[in-house]
Parts: sequence; C-alpha cells; structure tokens
Amino acid sequence: MTRAIRTTRMRTASVGAAILALSAGAALLGASCKAGPCRPGPDCPDPYAGTCPSGWGCAEPVWDGTYAVEGFNNSGVVAVWVGRPSEAPDCAESNYFHMTDLYLEPKTIDRCPRCIVEPVHERPYERVTLLKGGRCTDSTYIDALLVGEFVVPAGWDGSCVSQRSDVVPAPEDVDIAMGIREIISDCRLSLSLEDLDALWGKMFRVCRRTWPVDQYCDGLGTQCIPRMPPDFRECLEYRGDESIQACPRSHPELIRAHVGVDGCPGCSFRSPGGELTHTLTFYADEHCTQPIPSADSWDDGRCYDMPPSASPRSVSATYTAESVGECYVDISGEQKAELRPDGWVPFCCRPAP
Repeated sequence: MTRAIRTTRMRTASVGAAILALSAGAALLGASCKAGPCRPGPDCPDPYAGTCPSGWGCAEPVWDGTYAVEGFNNSGVVAVWVGRPSEAPDCAESNYFHMTDLYLEPKTIDRCPRCIVEPVHERPYERVTLLKGGRCTDSTYIDALLVGEFVVPAGWDGSCVSQRSDVVPAPEDVDIAMGIREIISDCRLSLSLEDLDALWGKMFRVCRRTWPVDQYCDGLGTQCIPRMPPDFRECLEYRGDESIQACPRSHPELIRAHVGVDGCPGCSFRSPGGELTHTLTFYADEHCTQPIPSADSWDDGRCYDMPPSASPRSVSATYTAESVGECYVDISGEQKAELRPDGWVPFCCRPAP
C-alpha cells in the first residue's frame, strides 16, 4: 500500500552540512568561481553563481531589509507554474522534479476527480555521487567522504553525462560511486485532467530542484537551482506559526493555493511489483568511450566499488524493465454529500516574468 496522493507539506533534503564538515573552504570545481562572492570579470561573470553547476544559478535570498525572514527557508525554493490543469508542463522537461499540484479558482465543486494509476517503467537516478575512503562490500561506505557528483538532468534517460562537480579539496581518484533513485514506487498516481479542468480554473504546479553539494551559495543562505524556465516563477512556501499578512520584498506576491477537494475519499494504489534493472557505467574520459571496470557490489544499481586510482570523468545509465507489475486503484472511505475546496497553502513568489 502506498500513501494517499494528497500532500499538504513539502520537504527538501540537503547534505550540505556534511559537506561543510569536509572543508571550511568547500566549493565546486568546474564552476566559474571559487566559494564566496568574487568580482565580476572573465573568470567570474556572475558573483552570485560561483558555486553552482553550469546552467544553474543562486536562488533569490529572502529579504525584507535583512536576509532573515521568519517563516521562510531559503533552501526550500521551488519553481511554480500556474495555468489550466490540462496545460500543465512536465517538470522534468525544465530540469526539475515534480513535487506536488495545488489548485486555484474553484469552479462548481460537484465531483471528486477520478484517480488514475499507471505502471512506472523507469526510475531514473536523481544523483550520482563519488566518495573516498571506503568500500561497498564491507559497508565502510557509511564513513566515506563525498568528494564529487555528476550533474545529471531530471528524468535522466541514461545518455552520457560528463559535467562533474567536486568538493575542494577533492582527491584525483575515488573509491566508491553511488547512484540514488528517489522514486521507489512501482506505480504513478495522478488525477483526471478532464475532471480537474471542470473543478478548477487554474493549477499550481510545484517543481523542486536544488544542488545538494552547495549549502550556502556564496554565503547568501540560499541554494543553487536550475535557471527558471519560461512561464515559471520562483516561490517559497510559508511555514510560519502565525497567519501570513504580507510577503517579503524579495518574493512580494502572496498566493494561496487549495490542496484539493474536501469530502472526497482517499486515493492510493496497490501493486504486486515488477522487476526493473538499473545499471551505471563509469568512464575514464568525458565522452563515455573508455569504460572503467567497476563492480556493482549490491546488485541493485546503487553502490559501485571502483578499481585503484579510478577517476570517473563521465557516466551513463541503463534502465531495463524485465517485467512491469499491474497497478490497481484503492479508494478508501466514502464520498461526503458536501464537497468544497480543501484547505490552502500560502506561497510567496517573485513577480511573474
């Protein structure tokens, strides 16, 4: 059994604190600047993007005369699209991960949206990390230090990736490579777009993506995010204890989005499960032509022991669906006679482009 589709809170995780323990001068190689603000110039065109991967930038810090605004977390920045439910874009196409959908402008709330479930054929890797000082086979990977990471796109199809960012100081060779997949279910649950169009004027699609190796993004207290795609805007969820009255000047527009329809039964799914194979291949060059003979020590595509003096410069992935399990919708509870918009979640957003 998998949890109900409705989620009222969003959470992000970061390993930045662990990275800072490695070195007081933690930074990313391959980026244009060293850690900390630097003067604009040929080697540092943007003083606030020095520690971000190529094509990423620092999120706007929350401010209202100071950098600290109660009820907001700089590292929780999200990309938000607002429009008709049937026209909602795929977050992965903009290098973001889908977090949740909320709703605006209720119409006649006269039905519960139908639940749709479909099997997942792939569970792409979200992170591919490089570690030093341990082995997968004897579980010493627990104490290994994270020294680098490949910048893989959201919804990665497995094609060759060569952009690599390293923690400073990073050794030339690594002992372990790990692949992390966040999507662990066999089925994908969604709501009928036809029903959502009939119930709501607009959808509030929330997409997440931060760069976990960089905790403070040049000392501004924010994190790196992919460049904001067209028709998206940068927002933060308000998590304060008191009712919000106004947004900070950095993100001035207050938007309250509904969670869904109150009175509808819970919607989840069950599945006997399928068999999917995931494999990472590492290479000594940047074009995925010189494979490194690594060993998948857990036989599940997660942990790889590297040979002595290995220094991966690119990586590819293979996803194979040996078998795909059936997915079944589970409906819990009864529909109530009175249907109405369910709750709301407040966001503060930067102006629309």
